[in-house]
Amino acid sequence: MLFNKYFCFAVYECIIHKTKKLKPTEKKIIIDLIHAGLIGETKRVELAALSLARSVKNDSPEMFDNIKNTLSSYSLTGGANIRSAGTSPIPIDGDSKLEMAIIYEPDAELNVLPILPANLMDRVNGFIDERNKIDILIENNIKPSTSLLLIGQPGTGKTMLAKHIASVLNKNLIVLDLSSSMSSLMGKTGSNLKRVLQYAKQSASVLLFDEFDAIAKKRDDNTDLGEIKRVVNILLMELEDWPISSIFIATTNHPELLDKAIWRRFDHTLNFPMPEKDLRLTILEDELKDFLILNGTSADILKPISEMFEGKSAADLCKYANNVKRRFILRDEKPLNSLFNEIEDFQNDKKLRAKFCVIAKDLLGSALTMRELSELTGLSISGVNHHISKTKNHE
Repeated sequence: MLFNKYFCFAVYECIIHKTKKLKPTEKKIIIDLIHAGLIGETKRVELAALSLARSVKNDSPEMFDNIKNTLSSYSLTGGANIRSAGTSPIPIDGDSKLEMAIIYEPDAELNVLPILPANLMDRVNGFIDERNKIDILIENNIKPSTSLLLIGQPGTGKTMLAKHIASVLNKNLIVLDLSSSMSSLMGKTGSNLKRVLQYAKQSASVLLFDEFDAIAKKRDDNTDLGEIKRVVNILLMELEDWPISSIFIATTNHPELLDKAIWRRFDHTLNFPMPEKDLRLTILEDELKDFLILNGTSADILKPISEMFEGKSAADLCKYANNVKRRFILRDEKPLNSLFNEIEDFQNDKKLRAKFCVIAKDLLGSALTMRELSELTGLSISGVNHHISKTKNHE
């Protein structure tokens, strides 16, 4: 309730400096604002404040600016204010006594921006820019975006992006712990969920709801006993009233399971594809280029290797890169040997090694000789030549 108290004090300061007589509508707005502040309803405080600002804009521009600046300032720095003043306790499950959320404070040094397609990154940057210019939107009576639905297979960067957004906006990231929030007792899951949502609303933070499809399911499932319907209804109401000072981010890799009404509650839906070949190469270069050059190996070899990871996620590529570096250090291998030994089934699958020869020769040409390909793959020189010639003849 820290925001509500601060905001009511700020509006009160504006009111006592206002010289003209209050209109009846303004009196009603002020009463509603005070009531909402006392009971901790952040969204109602914001709505009342915006209504009051619009009402006094012409007659009292100074008061309008004070309200607008207070509201936008909290939306931008509210998380920092709360950290300095101390947070309220994290909600716990009444039966297990476990905390139902995990809080991560923003840390610029640990912040990692996922490598995403240009069109997706453009939308992400647009959202961040919008959040940083809340004051302009408020001044023009436009509601800022407060919610994102991230869709994609595991390992495509959804959770990493949520952490990045929280970090660059200097907000705490609250991650809902689904295992401790869900209860076998009738009605408890909905109650637990509502407490975490209210906690996130009042703390000007980013709430991350991973595996959103586990709870926000379609309400036409006849196998449940009504608990899912109650939970979805709670989500619908809470998302409808989400305050502009906080951000709600949900992730799913099963969008087909989500209730239709849930989709309409999100300001933006972002789809995370599996990385295409150019993006796969960018990720591998980001992870391995300096390592290879430092150890006397050309990074050009990453071009054909990236082709071997078609259909793999960004997380798969990062895991491969880390395994290569670990293997190189612990087994005292040559960098190239580590690169190929960590490709799944590369040593045991002759067809896979033949495929690499064809791809490598096509991409690197004379920079890679038949002898070098033979040494890299363990195939005979004549075998390498056979596979490459065979492919050319088929073309």
